[in-house]
Amino acid sequence: MQIILVLSAVALCVLAHFGGKGASPAPLSADQKAEIKAKVQAQLAALSTEAQTAGNQIITAFEANEGNQEATKAAVEHILSTVSDSVKQELVSILPGGRHFLPHHKPSTTSV
Repeated sequence: MQIILVLSAVALCVLAHFGGKGASPAPLSADQKAEIKAKVQAQLAALSTEAQTAGNQIITAFEANEGNQEATKAAVEHILSTVSDSVKQELVSILPGGRHFLPHHKPSTTSV
C-alpha cells in the first residue's frame, strides 16, 4: 500500500513538473503527454525486462483510466502486487526524487 501512495505522490510531482508551476497544474496537452511517455519509455529501456513490462503496464493503466484516480490506483496496485521488491526499486529509480520515494519501513514478521 505504501508503494501505491508513493507512486501517487510521484505521479502528482511529475504532472506538476511537466504541467506547469503552482498548486493546480494546467491539463496536459496531447503533445505533452506524448513527450512524458517517450521520456519514461526511454528510461524504462535501461531497466530489466521485468521492470520494463511492469512500467509499460503502469503507463497503460494511467492511459486507460485517465481521470479516474481510484481505477488507476487499483490497477497500479494490482500490477505492483505481482512484481518483486527489486523491480519496484528499479521503477522508483527512474521517477523524480529516485530513492527518496522508497518506503522506509521494517520488514514485517509474523509471530507464531
